[in-house]
Amino acid sequence: MPFARRTAALALAATLGGLAAVAAPHPRTAGAAPRPGPETPSVLLLTVDPATAASRSTVLVCGPAGGLHPDPTTACRLVARVDGDLAGLDVDPGLCTLEHAPLTVRALGFWQDRPVSYARTFDNRCALRRGTGTLFDF
Repeated sequence: MPFARRTAALALAATLGGLAAVAAPHPRTAGAAPRPGPETPSVLLLTVDPATAASRSTVLVCGPAGGLHPDPTTACRLVARVDGDLAGLDVDPGLCTLEHAPLTVRALGFWQDRPVSYARTFDNRCALRRGTGTLFDF
């Protein structure tokens, strides 16, 4: 396993472990339903895998925005806009060059206590940026 993937996997595991401790119900509220929204932490492991170079990964935490992503606030807003369904992202539809430099992106984790598993291959960086905004800019 490459160093970047191993580091991202360890960061995700540590973050999820920390969130499990934070999300543990208080004894007096153990029967209460979890509150949706910013109080429910969301964690995504984001990966960009270009065909010609080593992959890059980062961890995005939302509720509150944080993690290792360079712009977590904007990235969390993008994910919130589609309520965690990343297939629904279409940030800036438009034309791109016909350059063939495929990039495969992946997101794995949880959004508002729901599992997220997303993978898509874009023809080039322009198409990626138009489809997902700054979510995979790291």
